[in-house]
Amino acid sequence: MARRNFATVDALLALTCVVIFAGGVLAQTGASGQSAPPRGGPPVEKIAADLGIPADRVREALRKVGPPPHAEQQPPTEAQMKSHLQALAAAMNVSPDKLMPVLEKYRPSPPQRGGNPGSSTGAKSGDRS
Repeated sequence: MARRNFATVDALLALTCVVIFAGGVLAQTGASGQSAPPRGGPPVEKIAADLGIPADRVREALRKVGPPPHAEQQPPTEAQMKSHLQALAAAMNVSPDKLMPVLEKYRPSPPQRGGNPGSSTGAKSGDRS
């Protein structure tokens, strides 16, 4: 009889794990089944409103063009940024001159390096002069 109780507990434990995993997947995709935008993604609705175009056009352009190309651990070059701006503007059917100030307005601040958000000196803690 004790063996049956262990089998029941094992089955309940496995079912609980499946439910937790499924809950995590559903939380990431949202209730509508569509993928949620990545955290820190561009504010599509605000960009669209500032440009006076539908949000779907902005979403499609961002999906089609993607982020600007750059080398790993380095920001994109000026030429890469200009080429990316032109590609986005063409995909959104707006002029680059109209798009640039809107993108600048919503540009995310660069991540802080070194894990010490309060430090702005850039000196490492082990550096001693």
